Amino acid sequence: MDSIRKAFTGAVIGAVCLAAPAVRADDFYAGKQINLLVGSGVGGGYDTYARLVARHWPAFIPGKPGMVVQNMPGAGSLSVMNLLANSAPADGTTIGAVQNHVGVEPIMGVTGPVANARFDGTTMNWLGSTSKEIPVVVAWSNSPIRTFQDTLKQEMLVGSSGTATADAVYSRLMNALIGTKFKVIEGYKGNPELTLAAESGEIMGRTGWFVSGMLATQGKEIADGKIRVLVQLATEKHPELPDVPLVTDFISDASKREQLEFSLSWLAMGRPYVAPPKVPQERVKILRDSFAEMMKSPEFISEAKKLQLDVSPLSGQEVQALVEKIYRTPPDTIKSVRAIMVAK
Repeated sequence: MDSIRKAFTGAVIGAVCLAAPAVRADDFYAGKQINLLVGSGVGGGYDTYARLVARHWPAFIPGKPGMVVQNMPGAGSLSVMNLLANSAPADGTTIGAVQNHVGVEPIMGVTGPVANARFDGTTMNWLGSTSKEIPVVVAWSNSPIRTFQDTLKQEMLVGSSGTATADAVYSRLMNALIGTKFKVIEGYKGNPELTLAAESGEIMGRTGWFVSGMLATQGKEIADGKIRVLVQLATEKHPELPDVPLVTDFISDASKREQLEFSLSWLAMGRPYVAPPKVPQERVKILRDSFAEMMKSPEFISEAKKLQLDVSPLSGQEVQALVEKIYRTPPDTIKSVRAIMVAK
């Protein structure tokens, strides 16, 4: 009888122990607020997705916390990543929506010296991504640029909101590896300002505009021919752009092609969400699971369609694995690509 009583007591204690983390996590988020730091300006693609996510995500998190969006543009999301890694609460109440290149800043240093990135991308807790991203080169119809081949023959003025943005980085890359003649004008605050500059003729177009954000804000202009999509910066075509060539079609040198493909590898992270490195793993799991559930919900998908936002999610585990794979790239390849991409 004693042995039965002991076995029963042990089973109850074991069950309680197994259930405890979930209960603690539920209790933790109830009545709390999650701060979602967006490493880009208001009105752009990252901001649009983040505000959509903030409207839906809390419903799938146990305890249904509030979620507040705070824009913190600066150094291509590096400011947000450094804050998350070093001074933000590591309890699951502060997370970031960051640009996809920032996770590799510690090895690439696109925004400046690698020492500026005070984190290790492999130790950050990646929670998921709303969409896989493909940047494109576009020209406005009021410019003389008609095809991508034209950029090999004449200078094309393009705009950028900073040295580390896709527009600036991939302009430098294409100039070096393919021989294009992009001239980057920096200083624009974000997508709305870049669009106004192109419409007024101040610049001719852009060189790193993500398809999802472009279709969401300028889908009609593209359909009307006011914006020409010249090339896709990817190794596979976006389903919405079957007739637009890939940038890899314009490079034959094997070594340069390898460098080009590596430089495109982190774009697959799309529009990632990330938490500090020391967040308890049971809360990381809750955030990852709830993010994945949100991405499948009819309400989220319906609103995304209304906003013309692409939904092609990656799980937190998939983003984490991609970051870890990129960090295993041979140092020589990293060095050669960094020498091209980083502004002098």
